[in-house]
Amino acid sequence: MKPQAALLWLLVVVVATFSGSCSSGFGGVRASHRLVVEIDPAVNAGSLEAPLDLAVDTPIPFRVTIRALLPDGTQDASFNRFVRISSKPGAVEPLVGPGTDGRNVALTGGESATVEVRIANAYGRTFIVADDLGYIPADPLRDPPPACSNGIDDDGDGKVDYPADEGCAFANDDAEEGGSYAEGASRPIFFKLPRIADVRGLRCDAKGCSGNGRTPYPKEQILLDTGYRDDPNLPPFVHNTVVVRISSDGFYATDLDDKRGGFNSIFAFNFNAPPRMRVCDRLKTYGGTANEFFGFTQMSYPTWTLEEWDPSRRLCMVPEPELLSPGVIIDTSNLLRLSGNLVRVQTLPDRSSIAKVTPKFGPGDAPRGAGGLFAPTEDATNCDLDKNGRIEFVAGNPENDCAQACSNDPECTEWSNYAARSTFRITVTDSNGQSKAIQADATASASFDPVAMKGKEIRAFSGTLHYFSGGSQFTIEARCKDDIIIDLASAPFPSDTRTDLKQPPPPLACVFPRTFLENNPQ
Repeated sequence: MKPQAALLWLLVVVVATFSGSCSSGFGGVRASHRLVVEIDPAVNAGSLEAPLDLAVDTPIPFRVTIRALLPDGTQDASFNRFVRISSKPGAVEPLVGPGTDGRNVALTGGESATVEVRIANAYGRTFIVADDLGYIPADPLRDPPPACSNGIDDDGDGKVDYPADEGCAFANDDAEEGGSYAEGASRPIFFKLPRIADVRGLRCDAKGCSGNGRTPYPKEQILLDTGYRDDPNLPPFVHNTVVVRISSDGFYATDLDDKRGGFNSIFAFNFNAPPRMRVCDRLKTYGGTANEFFGFTQMSYPTWTLEEWDPSRRLCMVPEPELLSPGVIIDTSNLLRLSGNLVRVQTLPDRSSIAKVTPKFGPGDAPRGAGGLFAPTEDATNCDLDKNGRIEFVAGNPENDCAQACSNDPECTEWSNYAARSTFRITVTDSNGQSKAIQADATASASFDPVAMKGKEIRAFSGTLHYFSGGSQFTIEARCKDDIIIDLASAPFPSDTRTDLKQPPPPLACVFPRTFLENNPQ
């Protein structure tokens, strides 16, 4: 074949191929069986402008009807089985009404009775979802057993019972055949987004607010209300969520305007320091997975957008650290409320508060005193008596007794804990002579030597308050060297309280400018 003829033949084939396979435009959605979730119109489902209040651990009822439809949109009169109800996000309580079994509701002739779906811990834009899993719940102790636990291949597909047979939703499923896996969602229900305190477990009612420090959204992806509003008719921030610390593995943020009773700061674990973020930045959006890390609520895999701090346009907004007195330190419920916040212990000029590194702080094994009880001394506070690198916290074990004696002494730092973790204790004494100790971590300052400072007063030690449930320990973690003021004649760094934004801000603790490369990306 001549080259010109071959080229012409190839062109004809290509044109024919494309003309047969191309459509006239956009593709269409293929019609299929589907479920429809109808919320009673009389029920208040909130709106974007007026969302429903959050109800932590308190279910809110919605009256719902489920219908099964054919591809042509008519009701499927042959649909006679259960569908499973869930909430995205949130959790569904056992359903109430005819034809219900747990979180399942029966459809007869393609329609359910009106049932009550109670949703707990929902937030933001929420949907009630129905799934056709082919699930027919039955009594697991029934005789004969349900089809998915009777040891028989009922549907002849070569797979027997749950979980081997994919058609079995659960062991008490009375049908090995799978459902259509049709799914339907309700119209949106609008709830408010949670603020930091809500994620931290704060619960409020007519009697007031309280919290246990545990998130009601464990392992859930959460979007928080930072106060930012992308609405030209509203101020850009109706409340403020400000970055107060950048750490080597994440950042801390505080909701400045939540006055409900604490729990208004949270740590975001990011594996490393967040790029470009700085102390004083405001969060516009903030999301992540809420979880508990040894009692300390944090956000994992965080996402965020920033309003970067411009000193010529607004104040830094980082709050003054809350002062920890002996009366506050002894109240662990109050410390839990403050965890994640900026806190401070200090020595005041009028001596109404004195802070010092514990005087009993040394590598020698703690000796025993009168009655055989352990009595740590200035140079002997080590309770790792067998030198295996850990203390055995078992009743009756000498190491446990030694550690307890040091813990009960507000002037003692247990040496092996310092050697392993670089943490030490600070003794705080008030004007009444009451003394209590709190753990501190100064690793953010390479120049501060706790051992060299033992027994010496310090002007101020500030930082974020961290909680670790393994030893019920609260630790003040300094953010940088600025948080540690040794000179008793000096004052801690103040907050930004300018009245004239044309003036430069005062020196602020642990606030560092962005680099040239950050401000001039290539």
